[in-house]
Amino acid sequence: MYAYLQRLFKNKRQEITYGPFSSTGAARAVMEGIKILYLGGWATSARGSDSEDPGADLANYALDRVPKEGASWVRALLHQDEVQRSNRMRMTSAQRKKSPAIDFSPPLIIPDGDTGHGGEHHIRNLVKKFVESKIGAVHIEDQRPGSKVCGHQGQKVLVSTAEMIARLNTARLQFDIMGVEGVVVARTDANDATAIDSIDDERDHRFVYGATNRDIVSIKNVSLAVIRRFYDQGFKEINGHLLHRISEKAYREAEEWLKQEHLTSRINEGIEKISEEIASWEKLRQQVRRKGSGLKDAREELAAREVLTKKTTEETVDNILAGIRQAWAEKAGLKTYADAVAEVMQTRVRSGVKLPMTIDQWKTFARNVSNGEAREQAKSMGIDIFWSWDLPSTPEGFYQITGGREMAVARGFALAPFADLLWRETAKPDLEDDRAWADSIHTVFPHMMLAYNLSPSWNWDAWGFTDEQIRNFAEELGKMGYVFNFITYAGHQTEALMNGRLARALNEEGVLGFVRLIQRALRLANDPAQYPQTFVGGPWADRFRRAARGASLTTSSMGGKSTEAQHRKAIEVPTSELERWLGMWARHWSDQGLYDKGHLSVELKERWAGSEEMMLNVFDEASDKIAEITFRVDKDREGRKFLAIKDQNTVKRFRFKRLMTLMHFFLLHRYKTDLVHYVNPTNDNRISVQHMMDYGVFREARTDDPNVIAIEVNTSRAQRIFTSDRSLKRFIARPSK
Repeated sequence: MYAYLQRLFKNKRQEITYGPFSSTGAARAVMEGIKILYLGGWATSARGSDSEDPGADLANYALDRVPKEGASWVRALLHQDEVQRSNRMRMTSAQRKKSPAIDFSPPLIIPDGDTGHGGEHHIRNLVKKFVESKIGAVHIEDQRPGSKVCGHQGQKVLVSTAEMIARLNTARLQFDIMGVEGVVVARTDANDATAIDSIDDERDHRFVYGATNRDIVSIKNVSLAVIRRFYDQGFKEINGHLLHRISEKAYREAEEWLKQEHLTSRINEGIEKISEEIASWEKLRQQVRRKGSGLKDAREELAAREVLTKKTTEETVDNILAGIRQAWAEKAGLKTYADAVAEVMQTRVRSGVKLPMTIDQWKTFARNVSNGEAREQAKSMGIDIFWSWDLPSTPEGFYQITGGREMAVARGFALAPFADLLWRETAKPDLEDDRAWADSIHTVFPHMMLAYNLSPSWNWDAWGFTDEQIRNFAEELGKMGYVFNFITYAGHQTEALMNGRLARALNEEGVLGFVRLIQRALRLANDPAQYPQTFVGGPWADRFRRAARGASLTTSSMGGKSTEAQHRKAIEVPTSELERWLGMWARHWSDQGLYDKGHLSVELKERWAGSEEMMLNVFDEASDKIAEITFRVDKDREGRKFLAIKDQNTVKRFRFKRLMTLMHFFLLHRYKTDLVHYVNPTNDNRISVQHMMDYGVFREARTDDPNVIAIEVNTSRAQRIFTSDRSLKRFIARPSK
């Protein structure tokens, strides 16, 4: 994995991947060419287990949950590799060349280690379990255990830089002990964090906010006073102040400050609002009681109003606290120590005072020293200001911080020597901001590889991107050094979406819903899961039993009346038929000395995953595409099936040699359509239409609409041509007009 990532970095390229939700999802991802899988804690939390409820990404699952999930992926991938090797033993060299082997082993997975789930021994056990599951990587983040939240939830609390380095060191140590190179990814949530649990590391000091107002009461005491005021007014469920113990004197000081700042009225308004809601609910309750308990509608309304009342209470208290805390922050004059001193310096410079340092020199100095050293330097310049990082500390004891890109850069600098990749969580997709962070890291660590969460938590469309910008987003990141770019819980959302659609389809259409949504879609995408027994290794299992029992084996999962034979029955004309026609075409033009590219192969696929539009592609023996048609098959309001041709292209040297017409013949033969529509037709389309009419395949064409040519197919004539090699050969050899 490390060597692969290094090649990507050198070539300014990237691996885009996602987090599957199951071992089946992992296998299909690798089959489609994804090299590295992401195994996330978000999906693990959302899945739940036999001992844990499903829930939000709070890292509250057991330490061994992600390794166990990864182990099931590894087992599934290694089994697919085993099945593939067995199958390829039975292929001819030509078949093996046409179907290159998929690299299932060793499976490359980067799993979520969250915060490490505790101290050094927890991290040691976590990494040990990953390695024992054949997973040689881990990512660890700098959030605080216990208050950890998803990277796109609010109010994130960091641990100190030193604590985060210890986590990374522990992971590397365990990889080394087990003789595994290991890939360690360091994630920082500093960009959007609001607090830190410790000020023990001086590298964090410059990002901590302090109050510059000496006379303000601590935010902790103010918060507890607000909560107690509601409690004392009879709202006993609002009782968070009981977790703490402060003196009555501290409560009085906080209440006096609230009164002084005219904030008590906000609390009173909230109390009045909640009281009115409770009184309304109580009135309704009395009415229901008088009318009797048999009134179902009244009881349901009462229950709904009770829920609404509780919700109003919670929201009212939360909003009041948020408003008061904002007012407190403004009165407290929250600033970093460096900014607070810089403001004083600016005032003195304007007054003509000459200082031993410029403001820029001061900020550079303060950026690289502890708060204590910064205070000493400020005092040496005659600046002794009040500044307290304790007054803004939260009731939980967390210190408020600036967060932001500058802090994320500082964390990156500190963590880079201890990691293989750096990952910065961000709140939105912003290439300019991502470039600025990457460039900053690379000024000090030019060879540092980066990782990026292409988060499904973001509403990409809401950010105003065009489809082209979204398509190229990860590629642009690759140019900046972000080599590993992943959509964390895409597999979870895929499962929810598809199961929801299937349930709706069954309700709306019965069995047809399943056939249309699943079976036909599997055939359309040529997905290996359309052959369910083979996909999970049925033929391999039979070969294993046959090897064990020899010729005496009389039962097999794939033999006799296996239902998979139904799925192998040709519903539509297979692409091998077009390949056979192209063999005639190639031999004819080879005899004419105009074709020497050998065997032609055909690919029929969705234009993009999940698209209603399809592509029919023809490749030469060197796998170079020489012709393509983009099309869609649908029905009009009268139930007639039509083939809509959106685009078609042939390389120049093979034009006017009926290659494209053969491809059209195949589509008509496969889908047996009544009509053909050419959308936004080109001159080539018009020439093709005329040729098809000359040959009797098309009856008539309507060209009154300049944007569409609508043609009726002479179905009986067409099918006679398609099923007769003699007719096809005559058509191929027919002289051009």
